[in-house]
Amino acid sequence: MRSRLLVRSALAFLAALTIFAACTRSSGSNAPAVLDPGEATNVPPATPSDPALVDLARSKIKHIVFVIKENRTFDNYFGTFPGADGATTGQTCDGSTVPLKRAPDRGFAAGHSFTDGITAINGGQMNCFTDVGYVEFHQDQIPNYWAYAKNFTLSDEFFSSIYGPTGTEHLWTFAAQSDRFVDHGRPGQLGVGKRQFCDDPLESAFSFRNLSRADQEKVYQLENQGAAGAAQVPSYWEARWPCTDVTVLPDRLKAAGISWKEYRGNNEWVQPLRMVRHVRFSSMWKNVVSSDEFIPDLNNGKLPSVSWVTPPFPLSDHPPLSVCQGENWTVRLMNSIMASPYWKSTAVVLTWDDFGGFYDHVPPPHVDMYGLGPRVPTIIISPYSRAGYVDHTTYEFASVLRFIETIFDVPPMTSRDANASDMLGAFDFNQTPLPPLELQQRDCPVTPIANVPENPTA
Repeated sequence: MRSRLLVRSALAFLAALTIFAACTRSSGSNAPAVLDPGEATNVPPATPSDPALVDLARSKIKHIVFVIKENRTFDNYFGTFPGADGATTGQTCDGSTVPLKRAPDRGFAAGHSFTDGITAINGGQMNCFTDVGYVEFHQDQIPNYWAYAKNFTLSDEFFSSIYGPTGTEHLWTFAAQSDRFVDHGRPGQLGVGKRQFCDDPLESAFSFRNLSRADQEKVYQLENQGAAGAAQVPSYWEARWPCTDVTVLPDRLKAAGISWKEYRGNNEWVQPLRMVRHVRFSSMWKNVVSSDEFIPDLNNGKLPSVSWVTPPFPLSDHPPLSVCQGENWTVRLMNSIMASPYWKSTAVVLTWDDFGGFYDHVPPPHVDMYGLGPRVPTIIISPYSRAGYVDHTTYEFASVLRFIETIFDVPPMTSRDANASDMLGAFDFNQTPLPPLELQQRDCPVTPIANVPENPTA
């Protein structure tokens, strides 16, 4: 009897440890080997795909278009999508369960800074979002986004690369790191009064200091502690000129003779390559053009092999701007791609740059001291996307970079893209190619924006 009781006690203790481990994102003793991906460059791919699959993918995909919009979570857009891991209720800091209310076309803006992300995630509990963030859209409100998701591949495990905000996230979409930056210049840090990055040596933005491994582990642990930890993380920051020389994927593409362009809409917060000195002050800058040039390039047979495309700010889906108008911009872009000869050899990855303060219920993996951040909506649109498929593979922005690197046979830049999935599982390269899906733009509701601060933290 005593022996059985001891065994039961031991099993109970082990079960308690298991539950504790499941509820704890990590501890200092088992922090990841790399806590700052910028310190792990020229890393070989961790799990390369089967060579035969890679060869098949390369024979089908000749152009990749990375489209990045702003400030939404998966639950905010696809929380009710059939077969996806969505939610219609959310947990709050006080332990309550609340319904996710129907979102307005022009909704409230909420904080989504680096520390806002840590606070919202709350050590993986996903229960400390801003009150106005507990809303979601329904299919009738974003029917064209849902049409793309239903006809192509929807990813419900795609996370933002860092906790936020917009400007820094976009640098990760080029570099799989940010040279320690966690913010963009704010009023008081803008030397000439607006964001000019490498063009303004008087500008500053917050970044982590060059931390020891011990301090990196302290930061990592603080990020598991919600608001209390978030309040302490800035003590590890410094203000620096947001002008760096990190390797970006265009460097790799250029070296391999692969054509590329960034088609950037007018948006003061989204200027990632203006933060990279050797791009801004070299011939590479000619490849950073207005988003208005994308469709003419498409129509004139000048689409590069790799494109980054962002809309002008008013059409970015960023609250408090109209989601309907932003969706119409996406439809115009996609209709143009699908009507072109390029459609048959193109893969489009449509995603959103950060969580925007909106609720999401899935805890992101804590891979290093930058994140991952909350889930964002992502749709993979191609003749070779798995039709009507919800992909449950864990992805982040570095996964898109790894996809590009795999298709065009260039090496990864940091531990993030080296360890990311190459996304080939989202495709079926043996299927009959999917036809274009031409959609109609919608008449957008005319609704006022009341008591909403414009773009409080980008």
